[in-house]
Amino acid sequence: MCGFSLARIGYHAGRMGADENETSWLAQQTGQSRAEVERGLEEGRLRRRAIVAELIDAGLQGRELLDMVVRLTGLPEEEAGTLIAAESPNG
Repeated sequence: MCGFSLARIGYHAGRMGADENETSWLAQQTGQSRAEVERGLEEGRLRRRAIVAELIDAGLQGRELLDMVVRLTGLPEEEAGTLIAAESPNG
């Protein structure tokens, strides 16, 4: 296993999946198979969605919600905002 989690690597919230070049590069850098990398990236995407859902359920909103999502996921603000919008009940 690599020394870092694929769930935390630069995977963008607004995309359905990493492109083939990213997946190949990550597999090469980590010594994992492409399938393992893809599973790790999907796991990270699901974890970020769960984090946002939990924070929304806890009543966070606005700037406080955005700040917490950035802090807990490591996403840049723009991507965190996109993820929040996708996961918010109001759309």
